[in-house]
Amino acid sequence: MAALARADSRRFARHPLFLFGVAVCLLLMASFAIGGDPAPLESTVVPAFFLGVFGFVVAHRLTTSLRRSPDLAEIAPVDQRRRTISLCLACLVPMGAAVAMMAGSLVAAVVWPPVAIPAGDPVSWFGHEPAVDILAALVEGGPVAALGGSLLGVAVARWAPFRGSALLALVVLVVGTAVADGWTSGWAAIAPYQVFSDSLVVDGQLRSSWLAEWLSPRWHLAYALCLCGLAVLAALLRDGVGRRQLLAISAGLAVAAAGAALLAVQ
Repeated sequence: MAALARADSRRFARHPLFLFGVAVCLLLMASFAIGGDPAPLESTVVPAFFLGVFGFVVAHRLTTSLRRSPDLAEIAPVDQRRRTISLCLACLVPMGAAVAMMAGSLVAAVVWPPVAIPAGDPVSWFGHEPAVDILAALVEGGPVAALGGSLLGVAVARWAPFRGSALLALVVLVVGTAVADGWTSGWAAIAPYQVFSDSLVVDGQLRSSWLAEWLSPRWHLAYALCLCGLAVLAALLRDGVGRRQLLAISAGLAVAAAGAALLAVQ
């Protein structure tokens, strides 16, 4: 299993689309940090898209490639369950990249702190908001989004390995998230990705930001982690091994996800 997971992780890390996503993330997040962005949490959309959405495509292609390419011929044959687990472990690669970017953004914020216009106005950052909420928003917006998107790619590829399933699932994911995020009631919390801050824009210029009062970042982070677990279980259910136990765990995790989503709405 360790050798298989390392091989899949290398395949993920070397994939051109993943490398492109990392490069774009670094460029965009550096520009946000150097500019002293008065709404720093909104920049989490960058790793969420270029590592989460691109990670979905990469994970999907790596999973379906097992059906058509002997990439892992040098490794002793293993059953499909272990291959699925290995691919899920490989999804830690984009998560690790997002963790590194989050750490870099924290360092950059020390060097170029976010500044409101005027400087006395609030900023959704440390010092203005509870540190645990800011950290929860950063973790969900970067590492968890990258992990969840990639895990979903594995699950979709296991259940729908046909050509075009990645594009179809991406359209549903992106459009569904955008529609849910636009709802004004607590139902918006079901969106797997959230921008946790509201911002003030005057004459097209972003001036200040603050944490949205209706949503708890820490509880929504718990909700997003539950969704990641459900994606892993969905991928494993396709193998048909231990299905009863997996369904029982899935039911418990679904209840936990629903509870976290309800608690996230303040």
